[in-house]
Amino acid sequence: MGIFSSLFRKPAEHKPARRVAGHIIKPKSGAMNVGERHFADAASNNRLTASWAVTPTTVDSYIYQHWNSLVARSRDQAEKSDHARKFLQLCRDNIAGPNGFNLQAQVKDPSGKADSIASDAIENAWHEFSKRGVYEITRSMSRADVERLVVTTVARDGECFAIKRRSKNLPHGIAIQLVDPVGLDPTHFETLNNGNRVKHGIEFNSDEQPVAYWFRDWDERQVGYVLGTGKKYQRIAAEDVIHVYVVECIGQKRGLPWTRTALFRMRNLAAFEDAAIINARVGASKMGFFKDTDADPDDTDDLPMDAEPGVFENIGNKEFVEWNPQFPDASIEMFTRSCLRSIAVGLGVSYNNLAGDLTSVNFSSIRQGALDEREVWKGLQQFFISAWCEQLYPEWLQMALLMEKIRVPSKAGGSGALPFLKFDKYKQVAFTGRRWSWIDPKTEVEANAIAIGQKLVSRSEIIRQMGGDPDDVWAECQREEEALDALGLVPDLLPGSPPQPTAQDAGTAAE
Repeated sequence: MGIFSSLFRKPAEHKPARRVAGHIIKPKSGAMNVGERHFADAASNNRLTASWAVTPTTVDSYIYQHWNSLVARSRDQAEKSDHARKFLQLCRDNIAGPNGFNLQAQVKDPSGKADSIASDAIENAWHEFSKRGVYEITRSMSRADVERLVVTTVARDGECFAIKRRSKNLPHGIAIQLVDPVGLDPTHFETLNNGNRVKHGIEFNSDEQPVAYWFRDWDERQVGYVLGTGKKYQRIAAEDVIHVYVVECIGQKRGLPWTRTALFRMRNLAAFEDAAIINARVGASKMGFFKDTDADPDDTDDLPMDAEPGVFENIGNKEFVEWNPQFPDASIEMFTRSCLRSIAVGLGVSYNNLAGDLTSVNFSSIRQGALDEREVWKGLQQFFISAWCEQLYPEWLQMALLMEKIRVPSKAGGSGALPFLKFDKYKQVAFTGRRWSWIDPKTEVEANAIAIGQKLVSRSEIIRQMGGDPDDVWAECQREEEALDALGLVPDLLPGSPPQPTAQDAGTAAE
């Protein structure tokens, strides 16, 4: 019997007991089996499930109703909650890293031979474009700064917008203008005369492809910025906008904060910790009250009370009543740790990194946890490379080639610009995110050496996994060897290095 037939099987009809040969035969019970009972419990309506949703809703409806409140509360926790700030820091440091996403040009000729001259020229021009004053329109951030901010904004608000500004007056002809996600009204729904529909501030055609973005035309001093009451919009073509967000539902058109499932618990935990600190402080500062058994009901004079540690007022004839709150309690650490574990699960990070708690880990557990978490970071890195870097690079390459910003040495001694006609050839690049140091370097190196020896992976792939550029690494090794030879220095033989020829080997070779 299949699972669906067992779930939807009708219970047996009730039959009365009957006597057969002096024995009473009872009919089989029509009660549901375990699978049916669990199925019914999840769908039942009672006092325990009264607040549980019973009607499915579309993601568009959810965003229309809750986007503003979710983003507002996520931003509030990012400013007030220590753990929310730590989560955003983990996202910045592990996704974008200290230097953002690195470009590695992999230009090849039609024959398949690597064109190292063009690759180096593209990387040098990209490096110039990445500097502060060039990459971003306000000239206040470098490429690494912008990419770290984009990661932070997507994690906190669920999405990030950027407009590609083009002008011959810009150093490379193009620059990025970041836009606050609040600038796109999630309640802006409209049907246009051309048949396109505006949903959540984004104009779509009949195939649900974005055509334009309708950003609010507001001033931060206006109430409309906070309440969303502004009705003036500025239409920007979709080809000029980069919209970065993680799609988690079919038909989703706007991003949702990554912190949304943990916001309620983070806020309550912070309030609990604040109350615990105040309670402990008051308990340490004042340890009693004053009670006047002969007080006149018409006497309104109040005895001044100052909560200063170790200070008691002159009580006179008043009775002293001791108050000794048993706080902080020893169980608070276990309770806080349990809450933080749930928060860490909701944020998708390890508890040890979020809480900075390494008291209960050993080498094996922290290694396994770090490896699992790094796979999550690698997946998010690929998402940002696809949604951000690969959207911007072709636009920059086109403008840089037209403005002759990518130059290579010429045979005449000067330099020449790469031709625009080979635009498709120069699009052969790869972006890499930050990489992490090995937890067990010796084991990792030995495993990589075996994989290279068995032709399971290339040296170039290992170098790229470590965040380096193979061409740069080999060129640097060559320069290092030449410098050592010029100085007459012979370094000690390192494990894994090829054996050095001896004097006897040299004599044998001469014979």
